[in-house]
Amino acid sequence: MGRSRLVRAGSAIAAGLLAAAALSAPASAAGGGTIQGTFTSAADAPIANAGVVAWSADQEWLTSTVTDAAGRYRLDEVTAGGVRLQFDDQGRVQWAPGARHSEAAALHSLAEGGTLTVDERQLATGTLQGRFAEASGAGAQAEVTVVGNDPGVSSRQSVSTDAAGAWSVEALPGSYKVSFRWGSSEQWAVRQTSDTDAKAVTVTAGRTTSLDEQKLATGTAGGRITDAAGAPLTGAYVSLSRDDMPVGSAFTADDGSYSFGEVLPGTDYTVSFSVNGGARQYVPGATVRERAQRFTIVAGRLTTIDDRLLEVATMSGRLAGTDGSSPLAGYHVMVELAGSGSPTYTTTGDDGRWRLSGVYPGDYRVAFISPDYQREQYAYGQGSPAGADLITVAPGASVTVDDTWVPGATLVVKAVDAATGAPVKNICVWVFAPRDGRGCSDSSQVTVENQPAGEFPVSVSPAGGSNYLPEYHRRVRLVPGKTTTVTVPLTQGGTVAITTIARATGAAVRDTCFLLKQIGDGSLGDSYGACSDAAGKSITQAIAAGTYELFAIAPTGYGHQWVGSRSGTGDQRAAARIVVKAGRTVTAPKVLLDPPGTITGVVSDATGKPLPGAEVAYSAETGGVTSWSTETDAQGRYRINKLGPYGWPLLFSSAGHPREWSGHQGNRFQAKLVPVVAGGNTTYNFRTAIPARLRGTVTVPSAPRATWRIHAKNAVTGDEMASFDSSSADDGGGYSMPLIGGQRVRISWSFYGDSVPWTEGWHDNATDFGSATRVNIPAYGSRRADLVLR
Repeated sequence: MGRSRLVRAGSAIAAGLLAAAALSAPASAAGGGTIQGTFTSAADAPIANAGVVAWSADQEWLTSTVTDAAGRYRLDEVTAGGVRLQFDDQGRVQWAPGARHSEAAALHSLAEGGTLTVDERQLATGTLQGRFAEASGAGAQAEVTVVGNDPGVSSRQSVSTDAAGAWSVEALPGSYKVSFRWGSSEQWAVRQTSDTDAKAVTVTAGRTTSLDEQKLATGTAGGRITDAAGAPLTGAYVSLSRDDMPVGSAFTADDGSYSFGEVLPGTDYTVSFSVNGGARQYVPGATVRERAQRFTIVAGRLTTIDDRLLEVATMSGRLAGTDGSSPLAGYHVMVELAGSGSPTYTTTGDDGRWRLSGVYPGDYRVAFISPDYQREQYAYGQGSPAGADLITVAPGASVTVDDTWVPGATLVVKAVDAATGAPVKNICVWVFAPRDGRGCSDSSQVTVENQPAGEFPVSVSPAGGSNYLPEYHRRVRLVPGKTTTVTVPLTQGGTVAITTIARATGAAVRDTCFLLKQIGDGSLGDSYGACSDAAGKSITQAIAAGTYELFAIAPTGYGHQWVGSRSGTGDQRAAARIVVKAGRTVTAPKVLLDPPGTITGVVSDATGKPLPGAEVAYSAETGGVTSWSTETDAQGRYRINKLGPYGWPLLFSSAGHPREWSGHQGNRFQAKLVPVVAGGNTTYNFRTAIPARLRGTVTVPSAPRATWRIHAKNAVTGDEMASFDSSSADDGGGYSMPLIGGQRVRISWSFYGDSVPWTEGWHDNATDFGSATRVNIPAYGSRRADLVLR
């Protein structure tokens, strides 16, 4: 079973509880043991109400609790195996024994049915204190938040200033940044508007560090909201946002007035309001955020922002049963303004009728959802939003939307062997329709009832341990009141048997997990499985026949590696080729784990200025920091741990700069390999190159207002080297992406809209990576590519 890795542990017990809901249960959760102990301060005093979280060897949330008044804790039914413990004392987070981040924590071995005692002593703290003052020198009121700044460390503590503006926090040793929030303003020490530019301060155990801050100059913003007739609108909730992120709020008074108080100067502020939790209106008189006015706040001035509530309408209707007359009670009604993403809900009464008042003018879709939430239908009689009518609502109008609940469709799926036609038993089926339908059977046939009408993707998945491969997104058309039967051929894949030992001792190594990848896919992903047992043995899930390379995610004390024929490597090209055959289990080369080393350095821009917040990775992942990457601190410093002692390519990414591999390459296979030393550290500093650019226009003929995204992928490795989406395009659909020059790329794209389903493809009219047009990127300057997405 694949496992989802947690990249960074939360700074409070709530993070562990959220992770419990978000992550799937561990594969080995059939039984467990008990972990108990006490948590005390550096002075040996008990710490009460501290969060204690147990994490597995591969950083999977297991369970959590809080300490009692005596500092005692107990965790029951903890999954047996390697366990790391996290302790959270009001935002002061450490890992047993006395470590600031998870990779430095001890991996405790918990036996099935056993009891493990782990007492933890909090690291000695230091004091971070200061004073927040007005420009005049008088004390200022604010909420002060102290945020951990060391890579891999999660810590967040908040206090309020006293009447004199003084504040103080007891913090664990490390690097921190400090923010001050009051009214609708937030600034970061020293006198900065973002955490990126904030000063990092160091807290030392047993010492006091002072950080005084003076309030930045501010303006104010406020105004008056009236109803459609011009009378004061009382009790409306008014929200102030900047760059579409909320920064302040207020309620209107009896005269309709409101004030956000002090606001930092700047552009791109928007204001919206709602009444009694209803639909949101954007100033001036807009129903969607894209049409909101952008305001500029000026220091020392009041920006007046007035608005009038749009003349609202009423929507109502009746939902009848499949006979066309009997009322359907208790059905949920969802009314959504097209393009808003903010639906409003009500429920049908005993007579099947429903009503919504206070509806803004615009074009709407109306959906009806069954009381058990198993099926939804769009007016009129449609199974998905794509077929729904757009219902125009005029100011002051009363619009009626009656509908009849259509009979549910039935899908019967029969699974057969793709080669022989023989039935394949033990399958599950998913229907990717609104409210997803699903069903499982120990036979070769699954029936899924009460589905909406329309064409939907269907996936068929065999039981765990089977050599058959899942069949994804087979499109099936479902008809109301009818049964649709489809036969889905399943192809056999193969599995890989793996043995893992320590190179130095020959001893078996447990909790090593694996990924099978192919040349042309440098992304490791963020889930994996096939973890080794106590004997160092594991077998992968079935995978399609083909040639693969094996990546080993090592447990504590060892370094990650691509598995070679006789040793590990950091270069995917040098990894052993494993030929997977249908219906068979093949044996991988023995995995020989070595001690880990680290790579550290400083990332700077082309002028030599350090780049905070840059990502450094040894995988071609995108979308933020992952398990295979880290982020530079305020001084541009980075640290990557747990790499095997081999040469590794590193990928550097930062906003406004090109993604590039070490040695300033777009092709990973031409990257400079950074050598890692077992038990040691290698320094590799990196200065970003001046980029070339890929620019042009994007046109979607079938949906001119569609939301789209394009990706530039290296033509050799398939690594994503740049991306761009429609929210950043100009009015003509223009785009411009920085790229490291001297490479070839292939461009993939996707789009969706109110009236069109998710669609994806490759430039130019290609169906896959291999057939896509290669676009040459010059060493310097720009290349134009106008894209038509069909």
